[in-house]
Amino acid sequence: MKIELICTGSELLTGKLNTNASFIGQKLALLGLDLSLITTVSDRKQELSEVLKLAKERSSVIIITGGLGPTFDDITVETVADILKLKTYKDDNVIKSIALYFEKRGIIPSQNNERQSYVIKNAKVLENRFGTAPGEMLHFEYLKEDGKKIRKTIFLLPGPPREMQPMFDENLMPFFKSYQTVMKKTFVLHVCDMPESLVDEKIKPVLNIYRDNKDVEFAILAHQFIITVKAFVKGEDEMLIDETITNIKGEFINILGENIFGYDNETIESSVHKLLIENKKTLSTAESCTGGLIASKLISIPGSSICIKEGLITYSNESKISLLGVKKETIDEFGAVSEQVAKEMLEGVLNLSKSDCGISITGIAGPSGATGTKPVGLVYIGTGCGGESEISKYIFTGTRTDIIEKASNVALNLLRVKLLNLKNKTKKKKDK
Repeated sequence: MKIELICTGSELLTGKLNTNASFIGQKLALLGLDLSLITTVSDRKQELSEVLKLAKERSSVIIITGGLGPTFDDITVETVADILKLKTYKDDNVIKSIALYFEKRGIIPSQNNERQSYVIKNAKVLENRFGTAPGEMLHFEYLKEDGKKIRKTIFLLPGPPREMQPMFDENLMPFFKSYQTVMKKTFVLHVCDMPESLVDEKIKPVLNIYRDNKDVEFAILAHQFIITVKAFVKGEDEMLIDETITNIKGEFINILGENIFGYDNETIESSVHKLLIENKKTLSTAESCTGGLIASKLISIPGSSICIKEGLITYSNESKISLLGVKKETIDEFGAVSEQVAKEMLEGVLNLSKSDCGISITGIAGPSGATGTKPVGLVYIGTGCGGESEISKYIFTGTRTDIIEKASNVALNLLRVKLLNLKNKTKKKKDK
């Protein structure tokens, strides 16, 4: 089956991240199916028409995201209807659904919203539980040059991911499951603060074991000092797939050990959160160059109030002195971005908050601020837990945003390692 995805939206051609393509590709991969083509096209009718004409010829299933809204540039329904030579009609049930959506929110709908009630003849309306634009599923016949008719399917889905994703899960996944010939499962692990090249070198023996196995594939991805390793296993026997994944996981754990901070959708912050709770410890942070990002990552985890006490953004020298008790002489002698200041920031936040653990961070995120001896990307990270503290020096590369993100991830990982060591020490004492 040839499946094609068409993503409409001029904004996608000017830098906006297309998360819909990633989501749909991953979902299909779980069923052993693949997208044969992904096309991004503007909101101009002529261009969408040209893409649709080609898609109608070459693909069995066409998925279109976007262009179902109430504004002038939402032209997906009318364009598809024109290409398939079908009429549209105003669906009373859709009108009622849109009215109810606005009524629940105490909003009076615009006249433009009526545009969203038009449905292509013979199409099945797909309910949108999180927006006003209904999706549509339409089977149509395509006449080949030899006179044979082929039944094809086209799906129209809203563009916003929070609307598209549940609609895909509820309507398209059951459709595609009926065409599933093999099963595909994925194993994912995450490592932080290790170079991608080193991770690649360490896991190479495992990759070599499965080198000639066409049912097993691997991928390694690096993003902001976090390395993600994926294993994809496909086949017809689910028990055999699970056994292979278990073996691969065991081999990776033997090689990477405690460098692995999580699996699947786990994040570095969720790993730290879990270890704080397991160790019955509290944490406070003092951030300069990361501007509160470390604390923000941690409090995004549900239940963070159990272990997170406070987070201070001490961006200026004055705030470092007044809030954390950093000595003015220390800043004057060594500079705000220094091992000495990071140490006093850590001591200050621990004394102030009475937390069990602390993180301090100060650095030059750029693009300006560098000196002859202190380049952009220089960051000092202080971590303390269980009476042990440490100041670590890093020089990160990339944009200002990259440096801030990398620094926050590494800071969390440094604390994770301390918490893991603390957990292991406690376990050894209990075992004795």
